[in-house]
Amino acid sequence: KKSFIENDAVLCGKYLSPLPALTQDNDPPVNTRQRYVIGATHEFKSTPLTATEVKEELKSRTYQLAPHLWDEGEVEKITNGVRVQSNRGAFGRMPIIGQCNSDTATSELNHEHMWLFTGLSSRGLIYHAVFGRWLANAVLHD
Repeated sequence: KKSFIENDAVLCGKYLSPLPALTQDNDPPVNTRQRYVIGATHEFKSTPLTATEVKEELKSRTYQLAPHLWDEGEVEKITNGVRVQSNRGAFGRMPIIGQCNSDTATSELNHEHMWLFTGLSSRGLIYHAVFGRWLANAVLHD
């Protein structure tokens, strides 16, 4: 059996990131509870994983890195979301940046001044500032 570390890179907290402890200002330090975000799964199917399947997948990917979290910790909650990405082209996946067309929008969140900036994928840390500048210029001058 190959280990998690041999098969997968842990980059930018992809699978394991500490969070600030939940404390009140007057709590003594001994009562602080360290919390972690573990995730994410990447499903490419129409039916999402069940809570049990999510726990099993994340445990298989992170157990060797932090066994104490799985042996001694508890899962507080499982959240989910949708990862937006464009189709892969000759230059890879391109981000999705532009003004939403409110004429065809069905959501109450859409309006004539709504812009979308998403789909950076793993290149977000590298290109966010460049694309952010392009978006700001488009909003100001369009």
